[in-house]
Amino acid sequence: MPYRNDPVKIIDFHTHIGLNYLFTKPVDLDRIDDEAKPFFPLRGNEIDMETYSALSFTPENAKLAEVETLKQAYSNDRWSMTHTPRNLLDEMDRFKVTRSVILAIDFPVPGSTTSELYLKAAKKFPRLIPFCSVHPYQPFMTRKVKKFIAMGAVGMKIHPANQLMNAANSRCMKLSKLCGDLGLPCLYHTGASDIAPKWQQDLPHVKYFWKPVAEQPNTVFILGHAGIHYYKEAIELGRKHENVYLELSGQPPARIREMIDGMGPDRLLFGSDWPYYTEAFPLAKVLVATEGMPEVRKKILYDNARALLERFKIVKPGEE
Repeated sequence: MPYRNDPVKIIDFHTHIGLNYLFTKPVDLDRIDDEAKPFFPLRGNEIDMETYSALSFTPENAKLAEVETLKQAYSNDRWSMTHTPRNLLDEMDRFKVTRSVILAIDFPVPGSTTSELYLKAAKKFPRLIPFCSVHPYQPFMTRKVKKFIAMGAVGMKIHPANQLMNAANSRCMKLSKLCGDLGLPCLYHTGASDIAPKWQQDLPHVKYFWKPVAEQPNTVFILGHAGIHYYKEAIELGRKHENVYLELSGQPPARIREMIDGMGPDRLLFGSDWPYYTEAFPLAKVLVATEGMPEVRKKILYDNARALLERFKIVKPGEE
């Protein structure tokens, strides 16, 4: 399973930096640490390469990750203080990642300015590609999306579980259609993580994507985590609709191979979900899944993302 000597470059289509809402101060964009603190540290945990990544969390580690995530609402002096652009770029350099898409999340709480923070970070560090987030029930939604585009946003992140609506919700469909009309690809959180609250389990189900995907062919739907445990339905959706891409963060090698066989490799995208996981964990899963398939590996790790970014004029042909 060679990697270090491979000429393959990588684009990571699923990362985050610290969030910014309620009472917390923005993360320090220039902060550098010896080591960032991922929500799932590899050291001290038993790694199961054959299951979805969240199943490797112990109950204690899952609880700690939940607490640290919630603490971002009022403080960035804990783990989230290390989730900075410079720490992400340092991790990218270790694993030959040329660019990363950073995904803001607009929570249904007052004072959310995460998109503004992400746009500022991307302007300062051009290797980071900013997807903004606008809640579908946001007043003056269209005006806000256009404002973020003017500030440099090139995509939209939608999180049904945290934003409390499914993809077929009329307001959510209005947002996804608007994005298609304005030339923004939409990356959704899809599927229910094993450490997510039970009341969130249904909202990100892949079954809700059939209607918007079919009715909005001009919108590119990127299914984050490839539907998690609903991956078979995600494969079927992608097989029938060319405006569907699957982003692979968390998925084990056997499922990734099913996706390659079920819908082909041309609309599969590598993602890490940093800082929930380090780059190493999801990257290792893709390397195992594509062992003996160098062209497929190259497509998943780089070529597919590159083609999508060029299609939306996010990067120019020949631009590194």
